[in-house]
Amino acid sequence: MFLRKCLTLLSLPLLVSAMPAFAGAWPQAAGTMEVIAGATYSESDSGFDGRVGGTDPKFRKLEVAPLISWGVGSDTTISFQPSWQRLKADNAAGGSDKGSGLADAEFAVRRTIWQDGTDIVALQPLLRVPLGYDKGDQPPLGSGKVDAEMRALYGHGFNRGFIDAQFAYRTRGGPAADELRLDLTAGYRPDNDWLLLVQSFNAVSVGTPGAGYGDVRRYKLQLSAVRKLTDDVSLQFGLSKAIGGRNAGGERMALLALWWNFGGR
Repeated sequence: MFLRKCLTLLSLPLLVSAMPAFAGAWPQAAGTMEVIAGATYSESDSGFDGRVGGTDPKFRKLEVAPLISWGVGSDTTISFQPSWQRLKADNAAGGSDKGSGLADAEFAVRRTIWQDGTDIVALQPLLRVPLGYDKGDQPPLGSGKVDAEMRALYGHGFNRGFIDAQFAYRTRGGPAADELRLDLTAGYRPDNDWLLLVQSFNAVSVGTPGAGYGDVRRYKLQLSAVRKLTDDVSLQFGLSKAIGGRNAGGERMALLALWWNFGGR
């Protein structure tokens, strides 16, 4: 069932994913803009140990979340990423709840603080804000609270490839505990038209959560490829899987993304 839905998603040229795509420590070129537009489809039928309430979280989610980045000067990038979701989740009564609409949006500023040859270090503050949905809806499209994050990014380039490591502390609004995040990416270009990506996305809650929330751990692995179509347009496709955690679903995700670059000439 999941594979059939993935193949259906991958066949739709207008449903292309932006989450999670690779931005990395390197800045957007000054005076240029990049748009990564599209959708992801994810589902979960099971969860990892320690689930609050003792039941496996079962859900289906389609998310459209374009990431728009602008190069401001030679060392500063600003980005904006709104999100629209369609959710279906099982409830305690044995039925299912459905919801759709605008979810959360992220605003970020990434600034290079050190660069030496192929090595680079950057800092990125980020705000995640709700886009007007009712947090009491079932299923909720988000927490209805503002999150704030500070992220440190390190990148290293080498012949035909690169590595990127990002460490962040995210302050969660409301009763959810704050989170430490570690995202790792390895990229390799077998030729000028292809980029292969292996990525790991990890989050661990810190502090004491409020009522109804438990400590959380999420570990995800993503494999994807980016194919250059023209000088300004590339296509990304791939799969992601939760490989461990606590109070988290065993999520599987398919992604498809178009990357557009503007103003590079």
